[in-house]
Amino acid sequence: MVETILFYGFAALILISALLMIIAPNIYHSALFLALCLFGVAGIYVVLNSYFLAGIQVLVYIGAVVVLALFVINLTRRILDVDSDQHNEQLLPAVIISGLTAFLIISAVLKTNWGTMIAHRVAQDNTALTGRLLLNEFVLPFEIVSVLLLAALIGAISIVAGDKGAQK
Repeated sequence: MVETILFYGFAALILISALLMIIAPNIYHSALFLALCLFGVAGIYVVLNSYFLAGIQVLVYIGAVVVLALFVINLTRRILDVDSDQHNEQLLPAVIISGLTAFLIISAVLKTNWGTMIAHRVAQDNTALTGRLLLNEFVLPFEIVSVLLLAALIGAISIVAGDKGAQK
């Protein structure tokens, strides 16, 4: 009963913060709503007894990616410039991709046999299982994500360095 209430509470937090992230007029506020949305995902991981993934969610996504985005926003003057145009001109592609993503998620949820999945769920230590899978079967995707984060960091530094050079 408590798990269900927590799950729906975190799901509502995710949906509301994601909506606020999209409609926020200030890009800085959008980044903060993104952090709140990712915190809700970490909360769902805790409800699912996957503490390792919850910790990784907080450390990597909130603690690294969102903070990196906030640094880029703060250090790049042309993004925060009031006179610059911050409007997105790609409404149609965004609607098409969002609709396709929603269709895929809804079809996956409807095709999943939830009764079988719940019946076969074994109460085990998800942290040990996740660590074993991460280091044995999913080494390549794990390393690809680390290279992607490194590329994001280098890109943020180059944006800031380019902006500082343009100011001089």
